[in-house]
Amino acid sequence: MMFKLKKKKPARISLLDGPLCPNDLLEQGAGFSVANPNDLCIAPDGSLLVSSGKSILRLTDWEKGVFDLVAEFDHDVSALACRQDGVIAVGLKGAGLRMITQEGAPSPGWHGLETSAQDVQACSFSHSGAILIADAGVGDGHTSLMQDLYSKTGNGRVVQFTEEGDVSVIADKLRFPYGVLETREKEVLVCESWSASILKLAKDKPSKAVLQDAPGYPARINPLSGGGYVLSLFSRRDPLIEFVLSETEFRDRMVAEIDPQYWVGPRFAANTDYKVPIQMGAARLFGDIKPWAPSFSYGLVIILDNNFTPLSSAQSRANGTRHGITSALEWRGDLIAVSKGSDELLKVTSMDQLI
Repeated sequence: MMFKLKKKKPARISLLDGPLCPNDLLEQGAGFSVANPNDLCIAPDGSLLVSSGKSILRLTDWEKGVFDLVAEFDHDVSALACRQDGVIAVGLKGAGLRMITQEGAPSPGWHGLETSAQDVQACSFSHSGAILIADAGVGDGHTSLMQDLYSKTGNGRVVQFTEEGDVSVIADKLRFPYGVLETREKEVLVCESWSASILKLAKDKPSKAVLQDAPGYPARINPLSGGGYVLSLFSRRDPLIEFVLSETEFRDRMVAEIDPQYWVGPRFAANTDYKVPIQMGAARLFGDIKPWAPSFSYGLVIILDNNFTPLSSAQSRANGTRHGITSALEWRGDLIAVSKGSDELLKVTSMDQLI
């Protein structure tokens, strides 16, 4: 079957240049093996909370490297946030949200969160103490993720819940919201992955893109102590993906005839299966994979100033393993990140080296 290609306006993808010039900082950093990590947050006592599958772990001292179990659940932990009074918000894949104490016991109040959202990708507390939820509206697994990308419909939303039970939808019809944060000016930021943007939401005003045409798919965003933000991106955008998105006939046939695990699309980890598109293009002489080889997975963290201008980055290129960065933040002066691609918690570098 022949496809007739139509001339369309090409998607814009920011280049990895200037402050985003490729490097190996993620590959060079120290790391701890953590089973199925996803999100991070900092507790009021300064310890680091890390999700690991269905568990939440606490790390008090990096040098000691001892993880203490905080709580376990019946579903995978999909998001974490901690309020200054110690309340921990826990997103559960397919099971809404839970509120627990620092000891892992259920926190009193907060009724109705179990059915509030079925796909909590991120959560954070507002200055008023309410919880903001990025509900992507996507099912579980790589197949659901790819189907959402190629559906081109906005199934996601940002919802605010108060401790008293008040519920308000701040934004809907979002294309895979993966991060949410309230700024010092009490405006809400949401990372919309499939549009490669960060949107600013203000009450009674249209949303405004404060970052557009990102080089990767934005995941979560966290504030820096001296101002600005750290943005994690779970994969690079690839021209081939953007091309398939623009070609309706080809896309429809791919969706109808090909196993979803072999679709053209972003991934959290490198896959050397020859049936995965472009992956075999990474093989070079003697099986060596070059840093600039084609790859649907990548490791990328971007440091942004208060105006969302990139200042620097930490990366793991095509020949690396620390891909799929879903969360990154500043902890005790260092950049800490989660790599789903390598199942690691990373201590990347000192923030002084990035700002």
